[in-house]
Amino acid sequence: MMKIGIDVGGTTLKLGVVENNKEIIYRDTRPSIHDPKGMAQCLYEMIVDARKKYPGAPAAISIAGLIDAEGNVDANQLNFWHAPVGPMLFEKLGERVMIENDGISALLAEYRAGALKGCESGLMLTFGTGIGGGAILDGKPLRGFRAGAQRANAELGHIITHVDGESCSCGQTGCWESYASCTALSKMAGGLTPKEILDKVRQGEMTELWDRYIHEVSQGILALCSVFYPQVVAIGGGLSNAGDIFIGRVQEELDHVPNFRVHHPDTKIVSAHFLNDAGILGAAALI
Repeated sequence: MMKIGIDVGGTTLKLGVVENNKEIIYRDTRPSIHDPKGMAQCLYEMIVDARKKYPGAPAAISIAGLIDAEGNVDANQLNFWHAPVGPMLFEKLGERVMIENDGISALLAEYRAGALKGCESGLMLTFGTGIGGGAILDGKPLRGFRAGAQRANAELGHIITHVDGESCSCGQTGCWESYASCTALSKMAGGLTPKEILDKVRQGEMTELWDRYIHEVSQGILALCSVFYPQVVAIGGGLSNAGDIFIGRVQEELDHVPNFRVHHPDTKIVSAHFLNDAGILGAAALI
């Protein structure tokens, strides 16, 4: 059965037609739209275009933020507050499309067939425009409570790592996301893209900036490990493609924290199996 999974990020909309729950056989990528009406229209067009090649393929969406029972979205990265993306898409398509938080979608993809397979306790972290992710505890995704929310998820990027620190788009101050997301990295480097920064680091440039960024990433993971005691921390999102220069350095930083290995002797920091495709595959897995 062919399934359509769509990953809605702060910068990019990524659609994939998924075969056998793990192979993406068709892709469509478009710029993200920070307007609910425009977003619903773009999602509609992407689904219709995909169904021209794969008629009748069911679709599901992974998106940042909280989603209520009607498909309204709260997502600070998109500047959406009770945005009726689901209802407007239903009006255009004539069918309901399941919408899930992007961190939970990526988490499910990795738990079912990726880096977190078989974990009783594991974390999935995605570094992109913001920091998304989720936690598996006793083999189940961790969910919280919020009145009126269909699926309240763990907003791991909004733990506080700097008391009274920088303002975050969520309305808090000092969020980890404000210091360790790809957006924060670009800001630290005066507007350079993460790819440009990585290229320079590989050439031996901007090493002090990179060390500072790795420290910010590691401090957030350290805090999460103290709460969840995970077997595996899987890292996905745009930076997951960087390999050892990112994940290897984070592991080194944590290993130098006094007593980290005393408290977390078996915790592994690894690349997400599906890297930047976890949102697509996780969305498809919802169907």
